[in-house]
Amino acid sequence: MAGIILHQLEISPFCDKVRRVLTYKGLDYAVHNVPMADLGKLKRLSPVGKVPILELDGRVLHDSSDICRALELHTPLPALFPQEPKARAMVDLLEDWADESLYFFEMTMRFTWPYDRGRWVSEILKYDNALMRRIARPLVPYLTRKQGTAQGLARRSETDILEELKRHARALGALLDGQSFLVADSLTLADIAVVSQLECVAGSGRGLDLLCSEPAILPWMERVETLTGGPAIR
Repeated sequence: MAGIILHQLEISPFCDKVRRVLTYKGLDYAVHNVPMADLGKLKRLSPVGKVPILELDGRVLHDSSDICRALELHTPLPALFPQEPKARAMVDLLEDWADESLYFFEMTMRFTWPYDRGRWVSEILKYDNALMRRIARPLVPYLTRKQGTAQGLARRSETDILEELKRHARALGALLDGQSFLVADSLTLADIAVVSQLECVAGSGRGLDLLCSEPAILPWMERVETLTGGPAIR
């Protein structure tokens, strides 16, 4: 058993973010794929009770952002944060944009839109038994929509959501114009955080074509994939 253990939902972009950091830093780790039915048991490991959870050096870490920063301290090279203060601040801002804004787009698109939710509900329940899959299949879209409605995005029409996402894609394309990476001359946590969310967006029926509308986005995503091991699920 590896000394580092990642407890995850395989299709979570936040778990994907942590996997990419582990891969980029060349760290060996074991994975525990948590069935949906067992999510409540995670509080035995962490009071937050959400994945990702990382066991590292006898510590139990939660929250993907905190985990990534702990891994940076654990294995400083290759570095995921630039030394220059303004550049580091931009990494923090872009990671937060990915986690707190882009996340609600992919969540709404994958789990509530009728032509996407069947596939992704099956994926999120694939480690559960047949009874749990039968019970939870209608609940996952309902609970996702409830969360997205409370946040605000899911109250909007599909057309409005796609237009808003196009605005984000144009901003991202502008940041990448003439650049190999978002902030510095090499990969940072900003690239990993944003790509982890956009891989989920691309997995929806409308997401990939939208991302292709900005020529700089897919080549940049491919660069990040090459360095970080690629997504678990396309």
